[in-house]
Amino acid sequence: MSKIVIGLDVGERRIGVARGDFGVKIASPLQPLVNDEQIFSNIAEIASKNRAETIVIGLPRNASGQETAQSEYSRDFASKLADFTEVKIVFQDESLTSIEAEKNLRRRKNFNENMLRDGTLDSEAATLILQDFLERIENA
Repeated sequence: MSKIVIGLDVGERRIGVARGDFGVKIASPLQPLVNDEQIFSNIAEIASKNRAETIVIGLPRNASGQETAQSEYSRDFASKLADFTEVKIVFQDESLTSIEAEKNLRRRKNFNENMLRDGTLDSEAATLILQDFLERIENA
């Protein structure tokens, strides 16, 4: 059986979500989530339905490689999420994922500007974070 991993790009309004498989090492975007009072139970449900073994949360850093206020927000988010699931939670350093995600979206034939506001961008960023994690594990 494949080992499934869920990736998250944590934002204050939306959470980008991706799903990956340790076996094939490919991440793909899932439906983004609204960051509301149900967010932790919603993520726990996604992890449970997918039988995920790990949740990977992007940890932003500034251009100097130092953690930021958003890093602290992501760490706090992970701490609260741990109360809702027994799935292992790990961090993946991320830098410029939103910029890369936007470039990826703009290259698509079906691109439209709404993708930058409707959560598609967030889940694309989560996919990049998760793909980096899967590749790092492969090369470790």
